[in-house]
Amino acid sequence: MNQVFPSKISWWLFGPILLLLLVLPFGYWQKTTGHFVATLVNLSVVAFFLYLMRTTYYTLTPTHLLVRCGPWRVQMPVASITRVEPTHNPISSAALSLDRLAIHYNRYDEILLSPRDKAGFVEALRQLNPQIQVG
Repeated sequence: MNQVFPSKISWWLFGPILLLLLVLPFGYWQKTTGHFVATLVNLSVVAFFLYLMRTTYYTLTPTHLLVRCGPWRVQMPVASITRVEPTHNPISSAALSLDRLAIHYNRYDEILLSPRDKAGFVEALRQLNPQIQVG
């Protein structure tokens, strides 16, 4: 049975960005040139952020961890996961919050995720692979 874990969203991080992108176009309308293009660009960026927020989640199947973040997808065997540890690393990743988990898999690979229910996510991973170290 598949378990889906939505990403935690840090509204303090994305809220001001979205608000700024929504408010800026009103200032463009006072100018005579380029206001339409600038508004279109801003609204496109807002739409993309909203798309990411709706489509970032992590699915655990009996054999794989599937990560989806907008158009990007990553798949890894649960058996290849060696360690899970909390982190606040701000590097770009499939996480919409800085309250993250670093998932170490294979020999040197790592992905950062931010499931809303971190404890439930780690527990579900450990049920599928009891060898995973948590720390």
